[in-house]
Amino acid sequence: MPPGSTVPVYAGVTGPFPRPEELVQATRDLDRGRIAPADGDAAFARADAAVAAVEERLRLDVRTGGYLRWDDLFRPFTRLWDGASPGPLTRFFETNTFYRQPVLTHRPKGGSGRLANWLPSPLPGARAILPGPYTFSTMAEVAFPGRGEKPIEQIAEAIAAEIRALGAGRPAQWQFQEPMLVYAPPTDDGESVVRAYRTIAEAAPSTPKIVWTYFGDAARTMPLLARLPVDGVGFDLFETDPGATEPLRNKAIGLGCLDARSTVPESVPDVARLVREVIRIGRPSSVWLGPSPPLDLLPFDAAVRKLEVLPPLREALR
Repeated sequence: MPPGSTVPVYAGVTGPFPRPEELVQATRDLDRGRIAPADGDAAFARADAAVAAVEERLRLDVRTGGYLRWDDLFRPFTRLWDGASPGPLTRFFETNTFYRQPVLTHRPKGGSGRLANWLPSPLPGARAILPGPYTFSTMAEVAFPGRGEKPIEQIAEAIAAEIRALGAGRPAQWQFQEPMLVYAPPTDDGESVVRAYRTIAEAAPSTPKIVWTYFGDAARTMPLLARLPVDGVGFDLFETDPGATEPLRNKAIGLGCLDARSTVPESVPDVARLVREVIRIGRPSSVWLGPSPPLDLLPFDAAVRKLEVLPPLREALR
């Protein structure tokens, strides 16, 4: 960190981890009836353990467990929520990955408590990663009238119900994936986004919350991001100029400093220079380092090599 600075620097995974090749093959075999469900469960357990071992070996400050059982960002909710179902297979932004578009037939209802079954086992310093309400609402097919409320606010209420159902103290941190906030920002003042996050904040007042953006330049959305009632905001350091971070002063800043669109590991000195510039301009309360976008765009081994940059980068900044 810059001389005289006392900004804490942390590191962790910021999205789903890629499935190891063994698990990819096992899921194909399971779909084709070549292996028994118990064998598929065993393959998932081995892969979960492999991701946990990587996070432990690298001494990451927050742990995720990899989210290997999530087929896409929205799938658990289209299976859990009354009023939601998985729709057509759709390309996920400008990538070679796909998701089932959520279809909302009526106001979604969450809070059954079954989301706990979809989250990785409790881990020390666990970070729970959920879709943000703006991204969810803009990427879903909404097939019911709003009746005075926007779908984003109804989705936020369902997410808040899930958070309350999990109970206090789990997890250690909430992260909300919001690529659409920078890919296709609101054309109005964004007040519905602020209200949505106020609803979520009230559901977990004592647990740190961070909004993580990627797939776009956050500069034009920075004033709205600064207004959100969350503890921190993350953005893609390869898309956003460090000078755009001034509105985030005194918030935690998340920096997507590992480019998951490339298999080439980053240079620690080069990234450290960019991070120091963000600290100088943004004057954050803390800095969270991680990949941007999520590492599941890469093969497993390439993702691990990317993550191995984080410990020396964290130490260089401390």
